Amino acid sequence: MKVINLSYPISKKIEFKRPIVLAMGFFDGVHLGHQKVIKQAQKIAKQKDLPLAVLTYDHHPALVYKKLEGNAARYLSIWERKVDLFAKLGVDIVYRVNYNFAFQAQKPQAFVDNFLIRMNVDTVVAGFDHTYGAKKATMKDLPGYAQGRFNVNTVPADRLDDKKISSTRIRRNLEDGHMLTVNDLLGYSFETTGTVIHGLARGRTLGFPTANLEYSEFQQLPSEGVYIVSMLVNDQWLPAMASIGRNVTFGDHNPVTIEINILGFNQNIYGNEVKVQWLKKMRDEVKYTGKEALIEQLKRDEINTRTYFKNNG
Repeated sequence: MKVINLSYPISKKIEFKRPIVLAMGFFDGVHLGHQKVIKQAQKIAKQKDLPLAVLTYDHHPALVYKKLEGNAARYLSIWERKVDLFAKLGVDIVYRVNYNFAFQAQKPQAFVDNFLIRMNVDTVVAGFDHTYGAKKATMKDLPGYAQGRFNVNTVPADRLDDKKISSTRIRRNLEDGHMLTVNDLLGYSFETTGTVIHGLARGRTLGFPTANLEYSEFQQLPSEGVYIVSMLVNDQWLPAMASIGRNVTFGDHNPVTIEINILGFNQNIYGNEVKVQWLKKMRDEVKYTGKEALIEQLKRDEINTRTYFKNNG
């Protein structure tokens, strides 16, 4: 799979020789609704024996319009994860567009002429609510701007529990720690990648040694609390329990950390890049009166985690 960076105006040095079937969207999370769009484009691409391409953006389009803070500035899938998901869906080419003021200021017809026509599209596929151009034109308008030069295929909303699947819905459930719903909406387990670093070694003194994870500041995390997770270490997925929190039992002003206790694991993995799949939230973070109460709770958490993997193995 090729990744090609584009900006406005597209460099004259970039050639688009072969026609393509193009799926358009920001695709944050590459959830089931996004997958529906890409799979529809893939079906058309196979029928026409053409490459399957995706046009997406390098950051939140909203960055051009306003200041983003907190989770609004973070992503369900950081760029590396998004590329991996595209590859698994069989995408041949990813066009990553720098979404800046000049790009968004194009009128819809200019966007079509400057990008879609220039990119030699045979067919454009997108969700029914996808917008483009300064006036936020919709897919309903695209055939008019296409002027018969390419085909347009609009994909209706995908739904779960009679509600639209969307990145906004996933974000809301992620902030509430509803991981079962998040994973149902994504169609896969929500994942965080990071590097194992040294912490304060409190877990070891409690009898529950933890791997402390350094992760991207651009990655949205589940809400603070204790979770059942799987952790990929040296190409092996291992059962574990994880804490996202501030270690409130040991102080009121600690930074947010991710600490993971891998069940029955005692290898040195400092410096390893690992992946964590978030499966289920067990409880909120609680401030205990002392170490013994915390240890007893961690023992209960371990029992619940082992039971989960026994029932879902």
